[in-house]
Amino acid sequence: MKAYTGRGDRGKTSLYSGERVPKSHPRVEAYGDMDELNSVLGALISYLPDNKSDLKVQIEHIQSLLFVAGAWLATTPYSLEMATVNSIPDSETRMLEEAMNFMDHELPHLREFILPGGHTSAAFAHIARTVCRRTERHVVRLSSESSGGKAHAELMALLAFLNRLSAYLFVLARYLNWLEGVGEASWKGRVPDLM
Repeated sequence: MKAYTGRGDRGKTSLYSGERVPKSHPRVEAYGDMDELNSVLGALISYLPDNKSDLKVQIEHIQSLLFVAGAWLATTPYSLEMATVNSIPDSETRMLEEAMNFMDHELPHLREFILPGGHTSAAFAHIARTVCRRTERHVVRLSSESSGGKAHAELMALLAFLNRLSAYLFVLARYLNWLEGVGEASWKGRVPDLM
């Protein structure tokens, strides 16, 4: 199979369910962000400590879930193909919560805002967190077009997963800095007085 077809040269693309839509379509933006998030997680994995194969397995599992979510987003809710596409079960959101609880148990209590950064792996976790938040915003836009039913319930489950994933990535960034012995930089500024 060729890597190019030329069919998108005029700014349109095909959804998994077959419809041709502009590349600026909200559904394309949402699964495009999902793809970007998956790529950032791939970069993050390349900077993980060698002795943390458990984290690599966990993040690769999340990457697989993002593929599932991307396929779901690339399928219109009432198409025949929707019956063949999986959604993300609630158990995966609980998996993220359990992983955060494990990491949080090791970390010092957070008493102030921290600046994104630190070890390269932590910096990539912070980048992934911000891409995850953008993805979530684009999925929220899609949810406003949803009108109930099974597809709407699955969209709400995806939103819960993305919301939890961004929190997971924040905790992961802190955990990676802790594993590497890199201190977190505190925000030294102050909120401006607007009154």
